[in-house]
Amino acid sequence: MAILYTNNASTTLASSVLVGATSITVAAGTGALFPNPTSPDYFLITLQGISGTPIEIVKCTARSTDTLTIVRAQEGTTASAFSASDKVELRITAGVMGPAAQAGLANGVITENSTTVTSNYTMSTGKNAVTVGPMTVASGVTFTVPTGQRLVIL
Repeated sequence: MAILYTNNASTTLASSVLVGATSITVAAGTGALFPNPTSPDYFLITLQGISGTPIEIVKCTARSTDTLTIVRAQEGTTASAFSASDKVELRITAGVMGPAAQAGLANGVITENSTTVTSNYTMSTGKNAVTVGPMTVASGVTFTVPTGQRLVIL
């Protein structure tokens, strides 16, 4: 499972959203600004009323053009109703950064990494990577190192 990101993904709602909705539609042509997750991957988006409230963090588990399938009320927020033209933004959240910043960081001296790759992953072209082993790739999972790139396992 990976949390997906993209830079500067920001748009508005194309129509209102009721409290119990499990999908939202964003402004025409702007869905492509966001990642296109496949299970179990997802990304987090923040819905924010044009007046500044309400604010809700939702998990997006699928995207089809400008329609996003969502799981409501993430990270302690409350499912709320939103109006057309309210903000839809992919933001870094405390729930993601808190564990990321704290996972294995001991006073800035020690950083931990997982030993098993549990979802398909392709290293970025033009980048090398390093990990501290052993490293295992789970059954049925593909880990790809592009031609010309290097993965170093210490």
